[in-house]
Amino acid sequence: MGVEFICEYCGAEVQKRRNDHQYKYCSRDCYYNARFGMVISDEIPAMRSPLCLEALELCRLGLNRAEAAKRVGIKRSVLNDWFYKYGANSTAEVFADRVCLCCGKSLAGMSHISSRKYCSKKCGSKAAYLRKYPIPTRMKFDPELRSHALELYWGGLEGTLIARHLDISIDTVHSWIHDFGCLRKRKRNPELMKLLPINLRIESAASSKEWRWLLRENAPAGDDSPIIIVCGSRNGNGGVNCFVSVIFDRLKRNPCDGMTYAFCSSNDGQISTICWKRDAFHLTKMPKAKGGYIWPENSVGTAIELRKNEFDFLLSLSKKRGAKPYFT
Repeated sequence: MGVEFICEYCGAEVQKRRNDHQYKYCSRDCYYNARFGMVISDEIPAMRSPLCLEALELCRLGLNRAEAAKRVGIKRSVLNDWFYKYGANSTAEVFADRVCLCCGKSLAGMSHISSRKYCSKKCGSKAAYLRKYPIPTRMKFDPELRSHALELYWGGLEGTLIARHLDISIDTVHSWIHDFGCLRKRKRNPELMKLLPINLRIESAASSKEWRWLLRENAPAGDDSPIIIVCGSRNGNGGVNCFVSVIFDRLKRNPCDGMTYAFCSSNDGQISTICWKRDAFHLTKMPKAKGGYIWPENSVGTAIELRKNEFDFLLSLSKKRGAKPYFT
């Protein structure tokens, strides 16, 4: 005996064999029409759903089935069933122009051509490696650029700053320095020192006047109350008596004049300030959390008078670690 039901697509009354199957459609044509839509093109493969047609065009452009189905808003299983039913015999015709994205070999005739990007696992692995470690493009040789880079090197700059200033690879600059840097003796050019970062320019200043000018040109506006920084490093463990004796003996000044005096420790890791206020000395210690302070040496002078905003800007700078090849 059979079971009678009404087709959900065409509405025809149909009787089919009873086998515990829940019938919804009278034929496979009604099933395909309900699942994929009516045929909109008689070409091979037969186009039914406009969304499948859009997904097919995306597959032509290089997307796989999952990406194309997600882009147009249909289920991946629907697109897979469409390929299985209508595209199995014409896959080579649909994707005949697809090639391997790595080596350029044609993908015609290969299995699962609609979702393939590479002709082999070797090409896929090579492409994945190149995505992670891209090969830098080789710079075209420019003799004028090389001459300019070498002039900057002979003028006292290092390779990193030269590469950053000329916007070229650091490896290229180092190769030029290695091959031609020994042709001329390096001599510091004051005009090229303007290309250095401000902390390196201040650290390389040779006089108290240059120190004061660099800080005044680069420090932001703020409090202009005077502060006297004592050149050279001092051991701050001596306390107030040590600093007062330095002010008396070396600076020949009265420590009780109300001025603020700043000292730097021997390891450049702490700044100490002392000031006479309300019949007592006020001692403040400011350790550096990371790195070291930039501080003038004894060769610069005895003391430098700065403004409060310039002093705060000096405290915000840090010494460069490692060797300094631009100091020649």
